Amino acid sequence: MLIKEVIFLKVFSVFGVTQSGKTTTVEKIINELCKRGYRVGSIKNIHFEGFALDTVGTNTWRHKQAGAEMVVARGLMETDVLIPQKLPLEKILTFFDHDYVVMEGISNTLVPKILCVKNEKEIEERKNDLVIALSGRISNVKTTYKGIPVFNALLDAERLVDFIEDKMNHYLPFINEIEHCQKCGSSCRTLASQILKGKAKSSECMVSNEVTVKLGSQEISLDYFQQLNIKRRLEKVFSQLDSYDPDRDITIKIRKTKNGMAV
Repeated sequence: MLIKEVIFLKVFSVFGVTQSGKTTTVEKIINELCKRGYRVGSIKNIHFEGFALDTVGTNTWRHKQAGAEMVVARGLMETDVLIPQKLPLEKILTFFDHDYVVMEGISNTLVPKILCVKNEKEIEERKNDLVIALSGRISNVKTTYKGIPVFNALLDAERLVDFIEDKMNHYLPFINEIEHCQKCGSSCRTLASQILKGKAKSSECMVSNEVTVKLGSQEISLDYFQQLNIKRRLEKVFSQLDSYDPDRDITIKIRKTKNGMAV
């Protein structure tokens, strides 16, 4: 009997109105997750039109102008990856191999969300079925709102991260609705909402079980983004073959070698 090990990349978003405490909340969450030994990545959504880290005339800018699809600036203190286009989140998330990825300022996804607001009016304008908690300035006057817990990230980051750990433990990180899928019998959004409410399981998503890996005789089920990364890379390779059929299963076996000989 094969043992299934599920490895999840845990992704959630902190969003809300300007000056509501989003960045402070994200900062405190990241700090507390790191204290607990997790590897954490983050994505910050920039809404300013024309935003770019690189500037006209630099060597890296010249590389991009020449046609490079990706430019890596490797310095003594940091490495910067420059891609001259807006990438979809699904693609960006395949770059991460962390335990958690915290997104700031991104609301139009199917991931669990923490809403930062200043007052009840802002809650009603922005809350939805994927908001699992509230934070920001509202936490100075509220501890709960219509059954949604309110956390003060400045004063009680530990309790907030306890809550995040519990909620994200078995959550499949959907990003966008998969058009015309409904292989599980409902929409991606409905399934995402039901999982967060404890009324469904992430294993009910049929798309999340398309790629499996065996380590010896042990079957390992990967999370959606790991599967997506593997699937896209393999399809890119095999699509160049005349015999490639996208509807057929692909099986790859990596044989252990010793002194150059297969064993």
